Amino acid sequence: MFLVSRYEGTVAKQQEGYLLPVPCAHLSSPRHLRLVYNRTLGGDEQRVRGWMVVSDTTGEMQMARQHGGQTLVVLGAGPKGLAIAAKCAALRALSRDVPRVVLIDRRGVAANWSGAHGYTDGQRLLGTWPEKDVGFPYDSTCWGDAAFNRAVDHAMRAFSWQTYLVEEYRYSEWIDRGRPRPTHRQWSAYLRWVAHRAGAELLRGDVQSIAHDSEGQQWRVYYRPVAAAHHEQAPILDEVEILEADGLVLTGPGTPVTLPGQPKDDPRVLDGSTVWLALDRIAAELQPNTRSWKHAKPLRIGIVGTGETSAATVVTLLEVLGDRAHIEVVSPRGVLYSRDEGFEENQLFSNPDPHRAVELGKRQPAKPGSEEARDDLAHTHTLRWLSLTEADRREFVRRADRGVFSVQAVQEMTPAWNVRSVTGNAVRIEATPSVIRVEMTYAGASSWMEYDYVVVARGFDPTWFLALFDTATRDRLANALGSAPEAGALERGIGTDLSVTGFAPRLHLPMLAGIAQGPGFPNLSCLGLLADRILSPYIMAAA
Repeated sequence: MFLVSRYEGTVAKQQEGYLLPVPCAHLSSPRHLRLVYNRTLGGDEQRVRGWMVVSDTTGEMQMARQHGGQTLVVLGAGPKGLAIAAKCAALRALSRDVPRVVLIDRRGVAANWSGAHGYTDGQRLLGTWPEKDVGFPYDSTCWGDAAFNRAVDHAMRAFSWQTYLVEEYRYSEWIDRGRPRPTHRQWSAYLRWVAHRAGAELLRGDVQSIAHDSEGQQWRVYYRPVAAAHHEQAPILDEVEILEADGLVLTGPGTPVTLPGQPKDDPRVLDGSTVWLALDRIAAELQPNTRSWKHAKPLRIGIVGTGETSAATVVTLLEVLGDRAHIEVVSPRGVLYSRDEGFEENQLFSNPDPHRAVELGKRQPAKPGSEEARDDLAHTHTLRWLSLTEADRREFVRRADRGVFSVQAVQEMTPAWNVRSVTGNAVRIEATPSVIRVEMTYAGASSWMEYDYVVVARGFDPTWFLALFDTATRDRLANALGSAPEAGALERGIGTDLSVTGFAPRLHLPMLAGIAQGPGFPNLSCLGLLADRILSPYIMAAA
């Protein structure tokens, strides 16, 4: 038995029954209401501005969007999705109508950061400073006049890293320890706090396919719900359910990039998601449980890839195995380059279009020739991302983001005598009963290297979602791009709101927005700006 309420002014009109459809829900059936609007809030009935509240007799509540409202579905309940949910909460607190935002994730909030599901062991340090949180850079320009934009920035401070530490009584400790970067597991705890504070709507589900309706106006996301459970391996239910949306945001790391011949089930061949779950098993091979242990040869481990996943893998293997393993990093250039991390690079990650604030009146430029203009403090950063050619933007990403090790990782690896790079481009893997063989090419020559373990850490495929699209959706996407929907075409086709230009309904691809819109969008460098860009088409700016 449920209690359905529609607020009109300060009066709540109520009717008992089994989720009866009401005009403000504008839904086709009671079942659809249960399936789509299943956000559990808990507690007593509350008034929620702009929403119909559905409450069962146990006090749990569900929400259905008001007629005419829009729904934005985000695949992935990680930092990007939570930044969008937090921005909506901040705007709602300022009496701005916002779309319904639904995060759908098989494992729950920030699961890939916890260390329980791969992608990390949870103990790696965050690659960015934690102050680059879900609200950073706190410089909104799209919500109306300067005063309201600044109010949004202030409201977002409720979700900041510092506020989280204050709430957890750990702020002074963090300051006195020198403001260290948190571990991935600590970052996961912060993200779960953001989800709770923002009232983020989460569906635990495994997405099966994605299509659009016959008019091409709405998305249809088909998923299998994950049964509610307190343990990690919650079962996936058989029944496929549908979630409709006006916009779709695709986040997450994607699927690991593989090599030809790479076996799927060989425990000696790992990738950037599975290596973290195999650390204990690898270390167990070197335990002193036999008389011949002291005379055993060190494990030979090959790492294919030169990006941050590769760097984190090397550092972790050194921590776990020490000098009991010889680690070789296969590098196409022969050298393990470190990331450029100067002010100019960092600023482009944080704000790819810095003087929009001046153009919109948030800051007044100094008058030419004035004392203020001559003051060094008035000299502001003016390099704009889109003022660079595409070739220079790609070169920036190559030097400062992809295919390079962080300075911190290089410092940890430098004293390790048992780590070296080998020159070559890995082109194929062959698994034999005794070893894993990797074929490498360089300067027209080919050679084979043999290892006990191989970790293919070449990154993740940002176009993983195409396998979920039906044929009609892929064809329409190709028409919008003017070519097949491969990574390069998608990167060039991303617009200001981080969606594919000329494609409806909106398809937001922040993981592919680095080249066209700014290098910080695929990572954690400007989550607040990312939320602004994605949400702005769904929220009418104040006059």
